[in-house]
Amino acid sequence: MWADYVPNELVVRFKPDVVRLPKGVSVASVKAAEIRASSVRALSEKYGVTKFEQIYAEALKIMPSWKHLADDYLLTFATGEVLSAVADFRKDPNVLNASPNYVVRAFLTPNDPYLPQQWGLFTIEATKAWDKTMGDTAFEVAVLDTGINYNHEDFQGKVDTINDRDFVNGDYDAWDDFGHGTAVSGVIGAVTNNGKGIAGMDWKAKILPIKVLDNNGEGTFTEINQGIAYVTALKATWEATGGSSGVNIVAINMSFGDYTSNSDCQTRCQEAYNQGIVLVAAAGNGDVDWPTYPAYYPTVMAVAATDINDKRSEWTGIDPQTHHIQKSNYGSWVDVSAPGSNIYSTHKDGGYSLNNGTSLAAPFVAGLAALLKASNNSLNNTMIVNRIKETADNIDALNPGFEGKLGTGRINAFRALLGLSAQITSPQSGAFIKGKVNVYGTASGWAFAGYTLEAVSGSTKIPIVTNANSVESGLLGTWDTTAYNGNYELVLCAYSFDGATAESRVSVIVDNTSPEVNISYPVSGASVAGILSIVGTAKDLNFDHYVLQYKPAASASYETIGIYYTPVENGVLGTWETSGLKGSYDLLLKAWDKAGNVSEYLISLNIAESPPAKELQPQIGNLPLTYALPNPFDRAQTSEANFVYALEGNFDTVIYLFDVNGNLIWQKSFQAGENGGKSGTNNPSWNGENLYGEKVPNGVYLYQIVADRRVIGRGKIIVLN
Repeated sequence: MWADYVPNELVVRFKPDVVRLPKGVSVASVKAAEIRASSVRALSEKYGVTKFEQIYAEALKIMPSWKHLADDYLLTFATGEVLSAVADFRKDPNVLNASPNYVVRAFLTPNDPYLPQQWGLFTIEATKAWDKTMGDTAFEVAVLDTGINYNHEDFQGKVDTINDRDFVNGDYDAWDDFGHGTAVSGVIGAVTNNGKGIAGMDWKAKILPIKVLDNNGEGTFTEINQGIAYVTALKATWEATGGSSGVNIVAINMSFGDYTSNSDCQTRCQEAYNQGIVLVAAAGNGDVDWPTYPAYYPTVMAVAATDINDKRSEWTGIDPQTHHIQKSNYGSWVDVSAPGSNIYSTHKDGGYSLNNGTSLAAPFVAGLAALLKASNNSLNNTMIVNRIKETADNIDALNPGFEGKLGTGRINAFRALLGLSAQITSPQSGAFIKGKVNVYGTASGWAFAGYTLEAVSGSTKIPIVTNANSVESGLLGTWDTTAYNGNYELVLCAYSFDGATAESRVSVIVDNTSPEVNISYPVSGASVAGILSIVGTAKDLNFDHYVLQYKPAASASYETIGIYYTPVENGVLGTWETSGLKGSYDLLLKAWDKAGNVSEYLISLNIAESPPAKELQPQIGNLPLTYALPNPFDRAQTSEANFVYALEGNFDTVIYLFDVNGNLIWQKSFQAGENGGKSGTNNPSWNGENLYGEKVPNGVYLYQIVADRRVIGRGKIIVLN
């Protein structure tokens, strides 16, 4: 881990004349300094500030007119943590800026002669990431492949030849007789800054070669499963013995695959993941979106390949499995992408060569996993995987037709190591919102300094919140959208003290305008009878649905005429069968938009009694005339059963329930127009009790439905528990 800043020191720019030192003095104790703001004095006491040093005192002696330098101070304090002090001083209204006193180092450029040919390292910003960490010799990356040329000049001191294994030939010498494993291993961990050959992703972690592929680059799932289990056992032993035995494996690289799954391999991968290992596999080169294994398993990171322009890699040649021209596989199952075209790496014969394929993309990810672990040992494998995915550079715009199919993007080592994470989890992209909206997500990282959340529409930017405190899966801020309508983008930007940023964007539709509703026919107060066509309007820019309901004027509960999902403007909203009803009724129109805004329109009508327009013909499509749901009625699973039937008019209706001996157990009456006696579908409920409020025994019961004094349906219901 690198030291970013000096402990117990703080750089603060105050507002003019907030702090003054005695004349002719550039460094003074807190007692000698004149502090004109009580809030600054309180903070100085809180953190035990012992010294104020005017940073540009020497320059001001020469140019005293340079007032813009006069209020910058270096504070030395005794208690508290630097980042907490920064956050507190930044909040003070008398402070213009506050930051740690950063440590600056000379940039280190590796002297490996072929580094200029390694475009992938520059694209993923590994060269900047190395200023943060170059790895840790305590960790190893297992490479399940064709083995390794451990005598290569760029692997000296980097290969674990004590714990290596050859599961193809059944010995303890993972020598590479094909070349694939040597090229893959070079990407992960070739010796860097040794004046020879190439640079590896991780300068310090060792390579543990596990030979599971033969001299033709082929192997079996049995050999692969043996390799995964062996590596997992090494890590488990290291954990169990506190590091006195075994190997501290950070990652397993698997640059191979097949389009057929293997249940044992999936289990071995799960076991390795449970042991805290990051598993990485190549997605394949067949130009298809078919899942490949082990890459497709949920415990494995699937890696696609990109070229120097961040486009999906294409190569010459025919893939032997898909018979397509070789291109990187893709699909929603891919986790991330990494460089995979013209990758310069180590050769099994001792030299160097160009290589292609997702096989060369995967080791970039495995190497990055090792760097992340070295930068922060408290990170577990789940955190490492998430950090790699969250900090990838989105390349969808460069790959039309493959949006979302190349993972979260092409990996960025610098952003991953910087430790910044920004993600909006709610609302989700495409959501309709209104009123005060809580925005949830994450803005954090060990290099975190603060975050901003704003809403953007074109050139308009609406600040929502600026916060110096990190948030992990919590409330980022609340946006009062009341004054806005239209398409907006929520933009979350987390930033570090040295100016790096991580960003998350979510597109939302703000709608604070309620739907337009009215009933133009019939008019309120009118007298109606029979089948009534209701005319009016229910519309909205973001329309969702509307409902027509009615009730007797003296009643509190409504019955539904219909639910409709197509907007209507000056047209028929629905039809209402009023026959069988009489007296004063309320007719209600309610409409919703996709943001949840609701509008209502209520009228009162007088219904004249009229006979049914049709003969009583209860039926629901091709279903039985009546039926009970659920049936059997298991009272351990649900508290009510429903009797379902249809009426073609409004009738006074009664349901009778008998036991198998013909004894009346329960009955219920329904007035014309209410659920149970209304035109259309009815579904009144029964709670499983008899006329005396007692739970009926288990068994078979017979029900009979009578409407307009005629039996319109019979059936059985079985009661359990």
